[in-house]
Amino acid sequence: MENIQNEGYDRANSGGQSSGGLLRRDIERWFEKETKNMLGDLARLVAVRSVRGEAQPGMPFGEGPAKALEVAAEILERLGFKVENFENRVITADLGEGEPALGILCHLDVVPEGEGWSCEPFAATVRDGKVFGRGTADDKGPAVAAMYAMRAVRELCPDLSRGCRIILGSAEETGSEDIAAYRTAHKMPPNVFTPDASYPIVNLEKGRLCPEFSAAWEKSDALPRVASLVGGDTANRVPDKARALVLGLDAESMKPLCREYAEKTGAAMTAEPVEGGVMLYAAGKGAHGAEPESGVNAQTALLSLLNALDLADCGSTRAVKTLCRLFPHGDTEGRALGIAVRDDLSGALTVNFGVLEITETGLLGNLDIRLPLASTDENTDNVLLSAFRAAGFEVAIKDKSPVHHTPRETHFVQTLLRIYEEHTGRRGECLSTGGQTYVHGIKGGVAFGCSFPGTDNHLHGADEFIGIDELVLSGVMFTRAIIEMCR
Repeated sequence: MENIQNEGYDRANSGGQSSGGLLRRDIERWFEKETKNMLGDLARLVAVRSVRGEAQPGMPFGEGPAKALEVAAEILERLGFKVENFENRVITADLGEGEPALGILCHLDVVPEGEGWSCEPFAATVRDGKVFGRGTADDKGPAVAAMYAMRAVRELCPDLSRGCRIILGSAEETGSEDIAAYRTAHKMPPNVFTPDASYPIVNLEKGRLCPEFSAAWEKSDALPRVASLVGGDTANRVPDKARALVLGLDAESMKPLCREYAEKTGAAMTAEPVEGGVMLYAAGKGAHGAEPESGVNAQTALLSLLNALDLADCGSTRAVKTLCRLFPHGDTEGRALGIAVRDDLSGALTVNFGVLEITETGLLGNLDIRLPLASTDENTDNVLLSAFRAAGFEVAIKDKSPVHHTPRETHFVQTLLRIYEEHTGRRGECLSTGGQTYVHGIKGGVAFGCSFPGTDNHLHGADEFIGIDELVLSGVMFTRAIIEMCR
C-alpha cells in the first residue's frame, strides 16, 4: 500500500474519551477471556479453502466461498445473532433494532495458497504469538474480531439507540461482485468500515482507468525485425518477465547490448539463439499495478533494448519506437503521455503498462492507471485518448472507477482516529492508497485495520499471519467503534 496522505488526527474536535475508562477495561477483560474461542473460530474458517471456483447451483463463486459463508453463519448464530443469507454471496447479522448506523464489511474468500509455506496454509498454526494460515490477516481474522466485537457490545453495552450490521462477503479477491450484487437491493449503513487494509485509517483511494489499445500492419519479410513480443498478461501487475523474437540477428552480437541495457534498466537481459534469429529475455521485478514505481517493468525494459537495434523499417519497428516514446522505461507517472498530475492528498497519478503482445501483424496492450483527486476527464482521459490516436493506435476505455474519499473532518473518521490513538498510543493519521479496498464506492466508507504499522502480515504471500495480540486489540477497537457510533 502506498501511504501518501499524512493528515493528523484533529484533537480539537475529538470530544475526549467518550466510552469511559471503566468500560474500556471491561472490553479488554472480555476479550482476554474470549481469546481462545476467537482462535478456535478463526481456525475453523482458515480450514476452508475459500478460493473462488466454478459456479455451481446455489454457489455463485464456487464451493469454497459458499462453505466459508456457512461456517461464519454458524459462528454468528452461536454468538447469538440471526443471520440472513443473500444468494450465497453475502451474509449479514444485525446488532440492535432498526436501521443500522454502522456497517462492518469483511470478506471470507482468499487468494490461492501459492508456494513457499513453512506450514499448512489451510490449517491455522499458532507459533511465536502468531496465527499462520491463508486468510488469517486477509480477511478471516479481522472478520472474527468483528463478530466477537458485536457479541462484546451485546453483553457489555446492550442499550444502544442505534444498530450495527456485519456484512460478510465471498468474492472480494476477484472483483467484489458479491457486494455489488448486494448493494443493488440493499441500502448500506451511513458509516462503513472494512478491516481489510491498514491502520490507522485509509480514507482516500485513487480512482482507476483501464485503457486498451491496439494497432495493425501488413506482415513484412524485411530483416532484421521483431517478429513477436510477449510481455505481461495482467493489467494490474508490473510485468516481471518479457521476451521478444528478433529475426535476422544473432545471439552472440546481442550480448554486449544486453549487458548495457541490464545496467540501464535494472532488468536482467539475456539472448539465446533460435532458428533464423535470437530470442531476447528480460527479467524485472513484479509489483502491484497500484504501485508501479516499486517494480521493474520487464516489458518496457525490453522495448528500450529493441529500440536501440538497427531494425528494418516495417510495422513492428515503428510500433516499438512509438511504444518507447509513449512509455519510456521508468516513467510510471504518465509524463510522456502528457497526463502527469498530482495533489497533496492523494499524490501522483500512476501508470502501469501491464499487458503487451506484438505479432507479425499487430499489437494489443492494456494499462492500469490510478487517478488522484486532481485528475479530470480534461487533463487525463482526453489527453490520453489524443496521444494514442495521434500515434496511430486504436484505443478504448475498458473500465473506470472514480476516486473514493471520505473526508477526515467527518465525525466517523475522527471517532476512529481517537479510538486508535487511545488504544495504541500512536498518532492517528489518514492514509491514501493507490489500491482499492472493499469499501471503494461506498459512501462514508473507510478502511480501518487490520495491518498495524511496522507489521508485514505477508498478505497474499507464503506464511500469511496475524499476531494474536493485534487480533485481540482490533476486536477491542471494533467494540469501541460500535459503541461510539451507535450509542
